[in-house]
Amino acid sequence: MIESVYAEPKILQLTGSNAETVTIRAKALVFVDPVSQAILRHLEQIAPSEAPVLIIGETGTGKELVARHIHERSGRRGPFVAVNCGASSEQLADSELFGHEIGAFTGAIRRREGWFEAANGGTLFLDEIGDLPLALQVKLLRVLQEREVVRLGSRKSIPVDIRLVAATNVDLADAVAAGHFRLDVFYRLNIAQVRLPPLRERAADIPALVTRFIEKYSAICSKTLRGLTDKAMRKVMDHPWPGNIRELENVIERAVLLASDNGAVEACHLWGALPTVRRGGQITSHGE
Repeated sequence: MIESVYAEPKILQLTGSNAETVTIRAKALVFVDPVSQAILRHLEQIAPSEAPVLIIGETGTGKELVARHIHERSGRRGPFVAVNCGASSEQLADSELFGHEIGAFTGAIRRREGWFEAANGGTLFLDEIGDLPLALQVKLLRVLQEREVVRLGSRKSIPVDIRLVAATNVDLADAVAAGHFRLDVFYRLNIAQVRLPPLRERAADIPALVTRFIEKYSAICSKTLRGLTDKAMRKVMDHPWPGNIRELENVIERAVLLASDNGAVEACHLWGALPTVRRGGQITSHGE
């Protein structure tokens, strides 16, 4: 589930099972920086259409959050289904996306619908679309053009009504030039494009994200914290954040663990090591 908060600052965040920590996804996105506010206005323009959307941005910038926001603003009543295109082998990805019939391959002991059918009436989010094998790109193009899928081991077409949103952290134009991505698929996907700049290029979002993450992890740790000291905030603002929002959340989570209850997060807490208990009960830090 995604929760949209439209008081100032505007925030999108994952909640429930979607917010599990075992992920490199960004789980909160704010729109304070003028660059981010322009992105939000663009999202509100393209969301109600049926056009495919291509989201481009570095890992951890919030691409899935943007995809979920597009779905919720689209008016579609069906589900939002997220699939990582780089997480499976070609045969498994074929079955996962398009489904299969009994006996389609070794181990196919029952009929199974694919993710396109599962997303019928809603939105299918294909993350890391640049990792999709060329053979499956051909099948994807057919689905987009014909609005139907054919399961592995079947000759019967199944109509599907989906809004496709794809995301990538690589330049698909370069992938096309290198022969790793089909030009016709790129053109079909790149109708409505959203570019998510890295966090370092929308630095005014950082304080609001810090506040959100301190509130979140303080509640988890049953602590009361007074935010960041001035020195700590300067360190945060000066850091280039190559891991973007996901890295920022990890750093703040660790800092909250290290900070003293009823105190503030200090600069030493941000990238400080968690304590280690040695034999004999002596407590030291990894940095020693």
